[in-house]
Amino acid sequence: MPTAKHIPIRQCIACRERRPKRELLRVVLTEAGPVLDPTGRKPGRGAYVCPDKPECWAEKKLRRFAGNKAAELSQALQAVLEDIARHQAQNSEPDNRGQSHKPRALRPETCDIKTGGSHGKDQNLSARQRTGHGQ
Repeated sequence: MPTAKHIPIRQCIACRERRPKRELLRVVLTEAGPVLDPTGRKPGRGAYVCPDKPECWAEKKLRRFAGNKAAELSQALQAVLEDIARHQAQNSEPDNRGQSHKPRALRPETCDIKTGGSHGKDQNLSARQRTGHGQ
């Protein structure tokens, strides 16, 4: 009898809704401030936000995680996610090829997000190789 594959569940810090980890956007607190982490692999204290709900990007709801840097995080989220929504509206063709488990706009190779430096052995690999799709 086949067993069901485990799907990690995470909770949005703003709306407290539980969703599969792949549907949420990870935010990491660093010394330089909050950084968006579309790969989910950056070291540091991370939290998750719904990328499709603008009410989750409000400063008041982000204070629980970011404290006094919530305003900066809120502005960064609004700018990046509105840009992604605008990009998706322009390219409204469905992506049913099953190549990625993340929405196309959140894949690192398709969005311009401040993601910090590369750490470790993945430095010289392309984004496709890091995600395992180039093998």
